[in-house]
Amino acid sequence: MPELPEVETIKRDLETRILKKKISKVWVDEGFVKKISPDVATFFQLLKGKVFNKISRRAKLIYIEISNKMFLLIHLKMTGQLVFQAKKGELTVGGHPIVNVTDLPNKFTRVIIEFSDKSKLFFNDIRKFGYLKIVDQEGLDEQLLKTGVEPFDREYKFEYLLEIMKRRSNLKIKTFLLEQKLLAGLGNIYADEVCFLSEVKPTRRVKTLKKSEKELIFKYIKKVLAKAIKHRGTSFNTYVDSDGKTGGYQQFLKVYGRQGESCLRCKKGVIEKQKINGRSSSFCPHCQK
Repeated sequence: MPELPEVETIKRDLETRILKKKISKVWVDEGFVKKISPDVATFFQLLKGKVFNKISRRAKLIYIEISNKMFLLIHLKMTGQLVFQAKKGELTVGGHPIVNVTDLPNKFTRVIIEFSDKSKLFFNDIRKFGYLKIVDQEGLDEQLLKTGVEPFDREYKFEYLLEIMKRRSNLKIKTFLLEQKLLAGLGNIYADEVCFLSEVKPTRRVKTLKKSEKELIFKYIKKVLAKAIKHRGTSFNTYVDSDGKTGGYQQFLKVYGRQGESCLRCKKGVIEKQKINGRSSSFCPHCQK
């Protein structure tokens, strides 16, 4: 699943391509109607003839302001992909890579939004876990309240981190970092990297952390995400950015994807990988305490 840096990269690239264009047609695959809200007929009605005024992101959710004061919510989940096709045919791709993406529409195309200049926005999804919803301001507010403070919010302060750590003190730190209702935007890759840079083993309980360790975690949460955004995300087999390029942050990864390799910091440990509450976690058993 694309994490915050990858979704932010998609958002930044699409906002230069889809805004202020009049929507002329909308198509939804019959097998995807249950992932459209409200019903398909209303979905068409709320989009046709309108324009997208602004595109934003909250955690891993993209939401687009429509000219009728409604909002289109798009979540890629595990295998979603957004493809913008310019009227001359050039493609802008973001999300899960799908083979033969140049063949559009393809068997994974679930939604097509066509603009009056003949350019198109495709939502492709292999496993159909993603969704598109149109909501009003109240519905948007309710959706955004489902996630906690984001590391780039004004509210993200050390005092806030201490407060939510106190509330969930018995959680393992890796599990805590993935709790979107507490802190929005961290996923598996970046949670592992934050733990490594903070020299904290991901299996540690929050209540065992020293104040100095909490300060490091606070600092590296924002630092890691900011650097990943700068380098357009991390790429393995699940993400390309909206120009169809792989993200560049993988060259900076210290533990994620390095199972069995020597630790880049202490040179003594070998990176291990184990499940923590069902999620794979990579760490150095020697220098992460």
